[in-house]
Amino acid sequence: MIIKKRVLFLVRLPPPMHGAAKMNSLYLNSKILKNEFNIHHIKLNSYSSLVNNIFKYFLVLFGFFKVLLLLLFKLIFFKPKLVYFEIAPKGGAFYRDSIYLWICKLFFKKVVCQFHAKGVYSELSLKFKIKYYKSVFKNVKVILLSESLYSDVSLVIPKSNIFYLPNGIKDELTDIGFKKLCSIKKDSKILNLLYLSNMIETKGSLDVLKICDLLKNKGIKFKCNFVGNWDSDVFKEKWFLTLKKYNLTENCFYLGPKYGSEKNQLLSNVDYLVFPTKYPMECYPLVILEAFMFGVPVLSYNNGAIKDIINQNYLGFASLNNNYIDLYKYIINNKFTLSQKIKIRNIFIQNHLLIKYEITLKNIFLSVIK
Repeated sequence: MIIKKRVLFLVRLPPPMHGAAKMNSLYLNSKILKNEFNIHHIKLNSYSSLVNNIFKYFLVLFGFFKVLLLLLFKLIFFKPKLVYFEIAPKGGAFYRDSIYLWICKLFFKKVVCQFHAKGVYSELSLKFKIKYYKSVFKNVKVILLSESLYSDVSLVIPKSNIFYLPNGIKDELTDIGFKKLCSIKKDSKILNLLYLSNMIETKGSLDVLKICDLLKNKGIKFKCNFVGNWDSDVFKEKWFLTLKKYNLTENCFYLGPKYGSEKNQLLSNVDYLVFPTKYPMECYPLVILEAFMFGVPVLSYNNGAIKDIINQNYLGFASLNNNYIDLYKYIINNKFTLSQKIKIRNIFIQNHLLIKYEITLKNIFLSVIK
């Protein structure tokens, strides 16, 4: 009987659903990893993000001690050979997470940390912070989503301790299903746009409305759906006021959050995913990969590793100037074609399937454990 090496996942998991939680869940349930390792996990995130009153602070404190006790229990009784830790890059969350990391070090555990967001560099304004970050990550291996993100951590983590592991997703579309979508799309006579992300101001939904205003003034027939959860009532009111200001109520529609088959149905009927994100912690958005799965080009900004993903013109466009007018010009100057759709789908199959990165993560774990 083969005894599997023990690995402890210390990660955020759904709910709530976001890119990092989804990736952690996919890796946690990976057959490739489960066949190689005996995996236990601790969920880092509490439900405090769902609460907006003073009770939230109690939940945060309770969650911290709950994770702390669970971590000690797992380190003592499960005795993992490796701890895979999705660590926050900045703010109070980082200093909380650093306590968990110190405890792992006290138990002489090998640790692989992964960043699913950027923000380390913005935190290093004072010398003592640089020293603290360096001490936290000393003798710790770190996974980044792209080489272009190394500049965010270069002051505190040497390249020799870095691994690169892009995001990947499962293919939820058959070849037959894709061919059927392509045949339907040829008959479409209206431009269909989609914004698919949380309704946070820095994620760019207001810039999408500005693009729609330009398209309307140009006389182009189009429809744009907005899908996602609201970040706040304040921004919700601002967004709807902007919608009315541009007189776009007959072209633009907020549909709420969509998941699973409902989300896939929207992606299957769209010409462009428009995602002009300026979100400060943006790294490697899964929504871009989801669009590629359906052969949909993506219009976005040069934020995080987005330029690495949209690295060919037929995949869409990432504005280096982070200017919505650049995205508008791309739309009116580029005609959506069937061959483009097929090429995008092929790029997804070649570069963004989850199984490729499950194998990579397995090999990272093995290289650190030995």
